[in-house]
Amino acid sequence: MIWLLDTNVLIHAVRGRPPGVRARLQRQSPDDIAVSSITVAELWYGAEKGVSPVRKREAWKAVIEPFQVIAFDRDAAEHHARIRYLLRHRPIGERDLLIASIALARDLTLVTHNAAEFSRVPRLRVEDWAATH
Repeated sequence: MIWLLDTNVLIHAVRGRPPGVRARLQRQSPDDIAVSSITVAELWYGAEKGVSPVRKREAWKAVIEPFQVIAFDRDAAEHHARIRYLLRHRPIGERDLLIASIALARDLTLVTHNAAEFSRVPRLRVEDWAATH
């Protein structure tokens, strides 16, 4: 099984809070972990807001280096349109929608601490490693 990590899971793992997230991540093979290009963009944006953006970006590069980075592609775009339409009366955030679309297009399980938001996306498999530890 390949897990697609949401941005908040990587932040939890780096901070070590809750401790179960880091432990669970360390038990996985890097080949079974992926991050989306959207998550990478969010991490870079967070680094830019900080005091030492270059240092922060380099630190995040080291964290995500072992994992596959999956880009938003044509298949994800099709899922995006469908999900956006289905949730049009109660939408989720645009970046969350992009991440969910990538997970569905690649048949991945999304690992997030924002399970309530993502659980509204039909057929999306969601796990919350922070809640289970």
